[in-house]
Parts: sequence; C-alpha cells; structure tokens
Amino acid sequence: MPKMPATHPTAPRKREGVYQALRKRIILSEFRDGQAITELDLAAAMGCSQGTVREALLRLQEEGLVVRQGYRGSVVSPLSAREAQAFLQMRAQLESQALAHSLPALQPAHLDSLSALVQQMEERARAGDEYGLFELDQAFHTSLFRIADMPALVPVLVRCSLYNHRNKISLANAPRTLMETATRHWAIVRALERGEIAEAQRVLRHHIQSVAGSEPDAPAAVPAPALAMSPTQRAVFEQVAREDAGLPVLIELPRAAGLAQFERVNARWNRIDEQAFELQASSLPAGHAGGGAGRQIGLLRVRHRARHQPQQGTLVYLHGGGWAFGSPRTHLGAMARLAALTGCEVVGVDYALAPDHPFPTGLNDCLWAWSQLRAQAASTAPWYLAGDSAGANLALALMLDLRHLGQPQPDAALLFYGVYDCNQDTESHRLCGGGQFGLSTLRMRWYLDQYLSGSARDPQDRRVSPLRADLSHLPPLFLNAAGLDPLRDDTVALADKLARTDTPFEFRRCEGVVHGFMQQAAVLPEARQAFEDAAAFIRSRRPAGTPAPHRQGDPDEA
Repeated sequence: MPKMPATHPTAPRKREGVYQALRKRIILSEFRDGQAITELDLAAAMGCSQGTVREALLRLQEEGLVVRQGYRGSVVSPLSAREAQAFLQMRAQLESQALAHSLPALQPAHLDSLSALVQQMEERARAGDEYGLFELDQAFHTSLFRIADMPALVPVLVRCSLYNHRNKISLANAPRTLMETATRHWAIVRALERGEIAEAQRVLRHHIQSVAGSEPDAPAAVPAPALAMSPTQRAVFEQVAREDAGLPVLIELPRAAGLAQFERVNARWNRIDEQAFELQASSLPAGHAGGGAGRQIGLLRVRHRARHQPQQGTLVYLHGGGWAFGSPRTHLGAMARLAALTGCEVVGVDYALAPDHPFPTGLNDCLWAWSQLRAQAASTAPWYLAGDSAGANLALALMLDLRHLGQPQPDAALLFYGVYDCNQDTESHRLCGGGQFGLSTLRMRWYLDQYLSGSARDPQDRRVSPLRADLSHLPPLFLNAAGLDPLRDDTVALADKLARTDTPFEFRRCEGVVHGFMQQAAVLPEARQAFEDAAAFIRSRRPAGTPAPHRQGDPDEA
C-alpha cells in the first residue's frame, strides 16, 4: 500500500496569518496608500514563501486593499477624498435599507448579540486597540445585513467599511476617539429595541458620516481631540522635567557649556553593562576638503559579546542633536540596544558639529567615514545605516550622495523621527511646536541656522532637505515618527513620497510619545518596541542562510 504524503496542518494557519498581518498593516496605514509591495521582500520579512504572499495579495485585491499591476507588481490602493465620500454615501444607503429589512426579522437573540459586540468594542477602545475595534465594528454592521437576509451585499459593505476605516485612520487628527466610535453603536441598538426604524436609520447615517468628520446634523464642526502622551511617556516626561528643573536653556548657553550640558543630561540614557558589551574607540583622518587640515573623525564601535557574529554585518549609526550637539557617547544606549538586537557591530560616527563646522562638513564626514569603513572591510557581510533626528537627515542625504557617486548603498537603513525638510509650516509644527512636548519649532529653527551658518546657506539644498530630492532607487528603509513631535509630518511626507517610487520601505507611527523617545528605552516600553521593530526590519533583510543572532533574554543591559 503506497505511503500517504504527510500533511502540514500549519500551512493553512500560516497563509491565514500572513493575510491577516498584511491586512492589518494596510488598515492601520503602516503601508501607505500607493506604496509598492514587493513579494520577495515581504516573504523574507514574514518568513514565508513568495507564493504565500501572492495568495494573500490576491485576497487583499478582492477586498480592494491592493491593486495588482501584472509584471509591475502590486501597490496599496490609493485613498482619495472623492472615493471616500462615495463609499460613505453608498454605505449609508445600503445600511439604511438593511435596517428596514432587518426589523421584522429581529429577535431578542439578535439584540443580545449586537449588545455584546458593542461591549467588546468598548473593551477594545479602552485598550487602545484600533484594529480590534475596527474588526468588531465591521462585525456589528455585517450582522445587520445577515439579519435582513441580504448576504449578497455583505462583500459590498465590507469593501465600503475597509475604505472608510483606512481613510479615518490615515487622518492626522481623528474625527472622533476610539471610545466615541464604540459607544455610538448603543444608539442604534436602543432604537432597534424600541422598534423605531426611522430613528435607527437617522443615528446610523450620523454614525457613518462621522467616520470622516462630516456630520451634517451637527451645528458645528467636531473639534480635533486633544493631543495626549501615553501614561508611560507622561511619567518619563515628568521625571525628566523634575531632574532638569533649573537647568539653563541649552541653545542660550556659550558653546562649550552647551556641549557639556547636552552630554550630562543624556548620560542617564546611556548606562550600559560594560561586561556585556565591547567598546572600541578609534579615528580616521578627515580625507575631504573643509574642516581644517589634520582633523580626525572619531569612531566608536559597539559589539554585544554574546550576540555579535561577524556575518551579521555592520551598522553605521549617525547620532541626533540638531547637527550642533551630541556624539556617539550621547547615543551609546541606542547603539548598544541595536547591537544586542541585531548581532551587528554598530559603529557610531563622531562627525563635525555646527556652527564650528557648518554644512556640508558634518555630512561629508559621514560620507567619508562610510566609504572608508566599507573599503577597509575584510568580509562581504551586510552593511546597514541608521540615524535619529538630525542623524536621520544625514543618513538619508548620505544615501542620496552614494547614489549620485555610484557607490554601494547600505543593504537597508533605519531612519528614526528625522528632519527631512526646511519647511516648518506643517500641521505637526503647528500642533506640537510650542515646546509643550519638549522639542519646539523655535529650537528647530535655531538648529537649522547653526547648520547653515557657513557659505552654503540654501535650506532647500537637497542635501539639507532630502525630502525635495528624487527618492527612487534607494535601499529598503525603515521609518518611524513620534506622534507628539513637530517633526512628525516630515516622516509622513517622506513615506507619502516614497510610496510613489520603487524604494521599498516600512513606516511606523508611534502615538503618544515625544521626539527623541527612543533615547528613553531603558524606562519606556514604547521605545523598546520601536527598537524591536527596527531590528526585525534589519534581520528580515539579511542574505539567505545568515544565522540568527543569539537572543538570550531581553537586552535591558542596553
């Protein structure tokens, strides 16, 4: 008797898991509208076959979340105000009809089921689970179609609902809070309990129209919700305020005193277990014009003793500090955490600071250091690039320079809450630029003035404002933005522009946290998660066959 082939019961679960993960990321705008999706990159990132990804994309295409373009690949379906309004009107009309047909068939069990869904929505809202709330919201509305015995219209409703919620979540200021979204469903349930179909239809239309903030029955526009820190960020923010009470304003200090204060206040975030890490300081001659003859560029190498493996590669880190402050030592905690999570050797570049060395000296230092480090490398292991704030600006400008010079690009790059444009007339500057969350528009203006204090003074220069450059043909990029940051919209704009290029990228928007939050990873869970996300992005882009870094416990020593 022939032997039956072994079955793989986990395969359907894997396919479903890949589909659900991609669906969630599109709904939550982690994939931007219009963004190109590369099957091979996704398969590597998700640990599955290209066929599994293709199957998921076909399902997402049926739901209208993805547009497949034959040999040109797939893109996330674009969002438009015109289509959003059309979907809202279609959904309101269909659901009003479903209500009229469902009322004669309504049983107490149906009302109990709808009430239970609303209670679960409130639980998800309290937990801040936007995607979980969306799924329950969709279950509530599709239930009305099933009660009305109109199953053929359920796929139409699902498509409308998906578009409506994607559009709502993508808005910079949500038209209503998560709890408001949940509790609004009670009015529909109560009207159905009383058998008042006209009232049920009225509150339903009101509820659907408010998805985009358009409430024709309301006397005035709905105000945007107040910006709020997460509880954990609030605790850290208040702790820092107490510790720094009485310190002089950094940008008003004499140069030497300002540099020393920046080093002192950042020391609290950079206490690492030096038994767990190997640190090596070195330097290389500044081999480019400018900055003074004989000047050296400092380097700080960080390896995790237990987790470092040469084949994991090298990550070059460019620190933040407004181009005017900081060093690899002020960002040692970040470098150590990345070393622990990726297994890479992390090399911090101590580039020249403005105004002593204005643009383009610091950027040229970074380009020179990158080129020399790669030229001196003895292995073919991957090379990565990372930077935060002004360091992210330098990292992106560096990649543009490498592309222009025809030099090898990084295998991938991590860009944390960067400044990518000289334009400060953005919504995030207007909402968060008063200094109530730390970084202010005034301080960013001062930083830019220091950076451009030399002979090259054009803030629209693409090496200063890389958002204005052609962003095609760059390596895979990981972007994140802090929700309470004047620079938030720089990253949002960068993601929007990348979505219209062939550059693969991943975008994470971290709500409830302030600029520089990743420096606080020792005490802030959101920062630790941001590092985990970034490290996962690096690990997913390693060549096939690269051994995984040893992961023994959480790297809290960083």
